[in-house]
Amino acid sequence: MNRFLHNRVAIRSKGWITAALFVALAGCSFGHLKGPQNAGFSGHELFDGKRAGNSVTGVVFAGTDNKACDCWTNDSTGGTWTASINYKGQGGLGSAVTVVGGSWSWLHADGTIQTGRITGGAVTWPAALDSNAMGCGKGVARFSITLSLAGQSDGGSFKGCLDDTHLDPRQQPFVFPFKIWGTLNLALN
Repeated sequence: MNRFLHNRVAIRSKGWITAALFVALAGCSFGHLKGPQNAGFSGHELFDGKRAGNSVTGVVFAGTDNKACDCWTNDSTGGTWTASINYKGQGGLGSAVTVVGGSWSWLHADGTIQTGRITGGAVTWPAALDSNAMGCGKGVARFSITLSLAGQSDGGSFKGCLDDTHLDPRQQPFVFPFKIWGTLNLALN
């Protein structure tokens, strides 16, 4: 298969994965929860989005929920989440990008779902692969994203770490697909 066709097939496959996740979430019940709520989220980047100049749209992440631990873990509490993020800038070591929008969904283990918009934020990488300046591990970025919550006047935040720089299998730790983890905090009215 030629390189162009191979890339198109890979992109379409990732698109189908994303569509399947959102269709699965669409059939769930929407519950009304009250009070502050937090959870740990761990997951992977499934699609790196589409770049047009300085803007990237449709970066897709998905994973499972867990007890808030500020760590990447496979210990799920039974829920799943997805997010599609848009940003401006060029990410990577020694840089930062501005999150400008997107959407998110969280399917709880009991079948209720919460959805909303991503309203802003930032991702900042350390200057070097051997730097832990962000407190997330060597070469790992720190992010902070603000969220709105459908049907609520209050929103929340998702803050944590993104490991997308360890691409050389000769270096440790070697990470692929890219990992994301953090804590979701919601203020529910």
